[in-house]
Amino acid sequence: MAENQVDAAIIGGGIVGTTAAYFMARRGARIALIERDQLGHGTTARSFAWINASSKIADEPYHMLNALGASIYHDLADEFGAEKLGLHRTGMLQCISRTDPSGLAAMEEQAGYLQRYGYPHRRIDADTLSSLEPAITFDEDATAIHAMSEDWLDAPEFVSFLAGEIRAMGSQVLEGCTATALDLNDDGSVSGLLTDQGTLSTSRVLIAAGHETPEVLAALTGYEAFGARFPMNRVQGLLVTTPPNHNAGALRHVIYFDGPAHAFHIRPAGNGRLRLGADDTDGMIAEDTSPENLLMAGERLLGHARARVPELIGNVTAEQCDLAVGIRPYPHDGKTLAGALPGSKGLYLIATHSGITLAPSLGRLMAELMIDGSVPEALQSFALERFPRFA
Repeated sequence: MAENQVDAAIIGGGIVGTTAAYFMARRGARIALIERDQLGHGTTARSFAWINASSKIADEPYHMLNALGASIYHDLADEFGAEKLGLHRTGMLQCISRTDPSGLAAMEEQAGYLQRYGYPHRRIDADTLSSLEPAITFDEDATAIHAMSEDWLDAPEFVSFLAGEIRAMGSQVLEGCTATALDLNDDGSVSGLLTDQGTLSTSRVLIAAGHETPEVLAALTGYEAFGARFPMNRVQGLLVTTPPNHNAGALRHVIYFDGPAHAFHIRPAGNGRLRLGADDTDGMIAEDTSPENLLMAGERLLGHARARVPELIGNVTAEQCDLAVGIRPYPHDGKTLAGALPGSKGLYLIATHSGITLAPSLGRLMAELMIDGSVPEALQSFALERFPRFA
């Protein structure tokens, strides 16, 4: 790659970086999207990929940011077709037993927030649950929140589609390319980005490197403390994807089974497969977990599913499944980091959990910030200045 002049360079070809690049290109900017490995094959491919805002209720700006992301997916589906995006319009069912008083109280509080926010949902009983999911036998005392507008996404397919659109708009997508350092003017403003394939001349650089954000920021700036002091944790998550079976096609929705025992979430995964996750099995693994521990956690997760939906799971074992560990970027206060790096001139970043849901909203809002120079109101609550070390 010879020296190129671009309006912005985006580091990270996961769903967040690719979507930001797409929305910048749509605004007429010339973009270079840089991915060290292969687009959409890191954490993006190891996500449950449930697009939702129903579970994010305690903080209204954060809920609204997620709801905006879900809404933009629908806008894109209207424009291009859901199939091209890998978007599956299923809706979500969050189920709980009425005999769980604390869980029931939490669901009632959740529904109250959703009502206040104007988020589409309805409360349903066991009979309605059975009509929506006839292949599942629900407890007679089951109740649920039905979030009709929530979907699941084939995230690598979505990233691939957007990358094609970025190229069609005349911008660059560079895979197998590593960003190595920032080129700075005398006043400290960004003037370029050095990569192992050449130099990009640009005044704007966005880091969207997921859980590797601290290390990438430290390497680009030469300030090693970013690697240890950046306000973000790495949180592991286990996903189990079953092999194809004829019963899996009967599942119609994303389902979140809540409660004190056997809590887990499940969705279709295409081609007769199912994808499962659970909070307690996430806690059983680490980044360097052994194959034996991974199988143990996988069996526990399948056990949750057998207890709830034996009709769908059957006798499949963890050894027959695809077991994947995703590493999620999780800011210290649980909310998105998005905006300009304080004290910098031309350096921006996004670091967030729920990247699948938030990618369209953050991509569109960051395009407005970086290309137009105005800070959207919806981003103001997520600036890095809220952490004292960045103020």
